[in-house]
Amino acid sequence: MVILAVIVASVLLLALIVWMGTRMVAHPDPDAVSVGGAMGSGLGVFDPGAARAREDIDDHKNQTEVVPTPDEDDAHPVWKVDLHRGTVKIPRPE
Repeated sequence: MVILAVIVASVLLLALIVWMGTRMVAHPDPDAVSVGGAMGSGLGVFDPGAARAREDIDDHKNQTEVVPTPDEDDAHPVWKVDLHRGTVKIPRPE
């Protein structure tokens, strides 16, 4: 009798899991993204080295070079910065 109750409970639990999974795929909730983010950050516990490396790569993507802003009173020439090519052209002073 106990085995029959365990089998019925397992089948009902499996049916509930399949139904909830199908419902989440068919009708996604816009607030469900935070659940995925929490699961992804939780995986960093199992491989902290890879998580740190991923964060460092993301930090490098947001890094920029420091270029001074031109002032009207400034005697320095205006630098031409090409961010796509990664070049800076500095005109020679006249």
